[in-house]
Amino acid sequence: MRARTTTVLIAMGLLTACVPTRQDYDAYVTLLQGSSRARNEATKDCVRGFDGKSSRNLGLLTDTSDKDAVRVGCDRFIAAVVSGRATYDDVVDIKRQRPTPKIIKIFQGR
Repeated sequence: MRARTTTVLIAMGLLTACVPTRQDYDAYVTLLQGSSRARNEATKDCVRGFDGKSSRNLGLLTDTSDKDAVRVGCDRFIAAVVSGRATYDDVVDIKRQRPTPKIIKIFQGR
């Protein structure tokens, strides 16, 4: 129960409009690296954060159907966070809607 609460709180900070602190990000990454259940919950929370227009845009970016785009994009981003490929600075760029070539490649699966 405690891990679920922690996962939800950290995920809310990362997936909402606010920018997480570096400490929150580091704690979130550690949690995701050690728990497949936390990764699954993070993906579900990520998917819930998208609307129809965003799904279409993400479909173009991920080169998948609009139906699958959000799940695929969230899976790719969470995997990048877990592997260390997506950094705190990348999350800040996403929150501030500043796409970078690195972020685009992550969502494209490259």
